[in-house]
Amino acid sequence: MRKRIEVLTAVGIVAVLCSGCATILSGSSQNITITSEPPGAHVKIAQQSGTTPAILQVPKGKDYPIEVTHGTDTRVLPLQRTFDAISVLNIFFWPGFIVDAVTGAITKYDPDTYSVDFTGR
Repeated sequence: MRKRIEVLTAVGIVAVLCSGCATILSGSSQNITITSEPPGAHVKIAQQSGTTPAILQVPKGKDYPIEVTHGTDTRVLPLQRTFDAISVLNIFFWPGFIVDAVTGAITKYDPDTYSVDFTGR
């Protein structure tokens, strides 16, 4: 019984040490919504792709371009990152800050919705 408690305690400590506030609360990826006028454009962000309107799950932590193509017209938009304020909670547990920085959870994409108009209006 004592050995079992020691193992569970060790697992709990490792779990706490391997997690950061932003990683736990907001994750290391984020959904990005892309719409187009007219709908049906091909969109690609990082290794994710789809057809508008699309919601793509993008890993946090890098500046990926958003490529939206309708016919022969291609538009490239910057995916903008900002500091995820939830990471401030790591002040109480600094190893969590390192985890959030490594996983990219220290940032978030803002805005998380983009729209491209191919109609020329």
